[in-house]
Amino acid sequence: MLLSYSCVLSPFLLSGHYRNPLNKYIRHYEGLSYNTELVHSKHQRTKRALSHEDKFLHLDFHAHGRHFNLRMKRDTTLFAQDLKVDVSGEEIPYDTSHIYTGEIYGEKGTLTHGSIVDGKFEGFIQSYHGNYYVEPAERYLEGKDVPFHSVIYHEDDIREYLATQELHPEAGSNDLVLLRKKRMTQAEKNTCQLFIQTDHLFYKYYKTREAVIAQISSHVKAIDAIYQGTDFMGIRNISFMVKRIRVSIVQTDRSNPFRFANIGVEKFLELNSEQNHDDYCLAYVFTDRDFDDGVLGLAWVGAPSGSSGGICEKSKLYSDGKKKSLNTGIITVQNYASHVPPKVSHITFAHEVGHNFGSPHDSGSECTPGESKSQDKKEKGNYIMYARATSGDKLNNNKFSICSVRNISQVLEKKRSNCFVESGQPICGNGLVEPGEECDCGYSDQCRDQCCYDANQPDNKKCKLKPNKVCSPSQGPCCTAECSYKGRNEKCREESECAHQGMCNGVSAQCPTSEPKANFTACHGETQVCLNGGCSGSICEKYGLEACTCASQDGKDETELCHVCCMEKMNPNTCSSTGSERLARFFNKKVTTLPAGSPCNDFKGYCDVFMKCRLVDADGPLARLKKAIFNPELYENIAEWIVAHWWAVLLKIEIEVSLIAALWAHTPFTHSYTKDFEREQCHVIDLFLCFSVGYCFLLLDLAAKVLNPVKPKTCWQVSTKFKLYSWYISSKSLYHTFTI
Repeated sequence: MLLSYSCVLSPFLLSGHYRNPLNKYIRHYEGLSYNTELVHSKHQRTKRALSHEDKFLHLDFHAHGRHFNLRMKRDTTLFAQDLKVDVSGEEIPYDTSHIYTGEIYGEKGTLTHGSIVDGKFEGFIQSYHGNYYVEPAERYLEGKDVPFHSVIYHEDDIREYLATQELHPEAGSNDLVLLRKKRMTQAEKNTCQLFIQTDHLFYKYYKTREAVIAQISSHVKAIDAIYQGTDFMGIRNISFMVKRIRVSIVQTDRSNPFRFANIGVEKFLELNSEQNHDDYCLAYVFTDRDFDDGVLGLAWVGAPSGSSGGICEKSKLYSDGKKKSLNTGIITVQNYASHVPPKVSHITFAHEVGHNFGSPHDSGSECTPGESKSQDKKEKGNYIMYARATSGDKLNNNKFSICSVRNISQVLEKKRSNCFVESGQPICGNGLVEPGEECDCGYSDQCRDQCCYDANQPDNKKCKLKPNKVCSPSQGPCCTAECSYKGRNEKCREESECAHQGMCNGVSAQCPTSEPKANFTACHGETQVCLNGGCSGSICEKYGLEACTCASQDGKDETELCHVCCMEKMNPNTCSSTGSERLARFFNKKVTTLPAGSPCNDFKGYCDVFMKCRLVDADGPLARLKKAIFNPELYENIAEWIVAHWWAVLLKIEIEVSLIAALWAHTPFTHSYTKDFEREQCHVIDLFLCFSVGYCFLLLDLAAKVLNPVKPKTCWQVSTKFKLYSWYISSKSLYHTFTI
């Protein structure tokens, strides 16, 4: 029996059938209104559905002169069937049941994707007649009394210059069928499986395993939306799936290769690369470290052929004598002693994965509009693969440029068949409560839950609640270890700058949404304000101004580069520091500085802790690491130098030994100075000299190994000279010892 839950959404057409502008970008929209409590109820029932057909949720409505029947089910493509979560042997619950995907019923090849939160659907609809977008009305019409809670608009109603950023080419019905066939033939090779590790510093910042997993999930979801929404020259629906997670909790764990405190960004990436990641498309490490030069991420760049690195790259031996997996990258959430907003971190992740997929940094006027002198282009911002800083809130910041699309499409064409897989289905044991499951505490060696049957139990028991148990901690933080709901007003989420603490409601295992604090409450060091529960607005908005960046110009005080700057709306010529005379009526000439790590100088750098704008060296760390691993000439040059300048090596050692002897002789000691002690000094010096001689032998061995195939005679000559000289040193040392 087919059971589907349908909700009829009634559109409100407002003041003009074709020209009802929503804002300066969207020229026409229609409003949607329906019972959100009813939709939320249907969503909850769909979550608990057991049969395949019961998992679908139908939404029917009329808008833009046509009928929509959306047939959707929960999107379970984020985590692999055989997902492994390693956190000291304990399971980690996470629920993504609010994400839906599907199609327009009866129209094959269409796609709908979005979320249902608090009974509201938000997402996009791809149809034969173009793309439609559904968003909450308060996002655009906050404070206005309107008889609807959602808006729907068509891509053709977005201003023309926005359409040029859309990566889906316009197509007639015949082209749509052709492209759909191409996508279907590649369906089994569209998913990149990920191995995500987090170090102990990342855990220390987020404090709980649940928060760490939530961060992983949000990052992967963010890039999944970007890549799935991009047409890579006919290759579509590129998605990501987490196959394995490893969370390091304590620094003392010797199995954690990232346990050391002072690791540079190049070494951090190299430590990740020294592990074998052959089972994964990409392997990333998330950390909370403040790397030099404002680096937020680092990754190996893929190429269609030749160059090693990027997606699907296998572990192999390199010229430095080590085996490495170069399908790797790293991400940090800290920059100049300040934590970056999630939006910036998500874009950083998308940026580094873009390198893995084969895209270098954007260049040229076509692909760096943020550098344009045209204000119309500049305000849209740069694309994902821009080399320097990004604020994350510009229109282009979460899109790929056509330059990146061309490069990535070439790598996907050559390499995705090597390791990409078909999107899998969820499975009992991955720690996520999914459709058909009452709970999920992992496998028997992981499950510490007395409320839930583990995944090793028979099919009629596994991932189900045990008899007389009300809930399981795997369902959410509002269930106790004794399998009952926590009481009302028991805290389940910490208070943030813009939202009150979350409190359990006594009837659900999940933590309800926190109440937001008042809009325009100051946050983030009084450089931003709260909007709808998030610290997302600029302090400028509190006074009806727009945020801007003070750029370096002739005659302009460069100390302002790291000030909060505001301008009158749509008037960039008025961009001034909060401490300026121009803005004195708003800020009383009080200088407000940007938090360390903020973009500065028109996004060319980041502010450091001394409020100095540091320009970003985008390619420096990777170039240094690449040279160390791939350049055998580096080692050959070292060996050749030793051979050519053997006398300099020995002279350096002689000088060092003499210096140490002099310092030793003139250093006062607390015990009596005797002839025996002087002899002990000489023995120590002799020991150091012997060690130094041995070190030179090792250097010459390196030279011989590198140069022996082409210069065996030279190596033998140098070795002989060195041995004669070492005999001289040894005899001199022995004479000195016996004459004391």
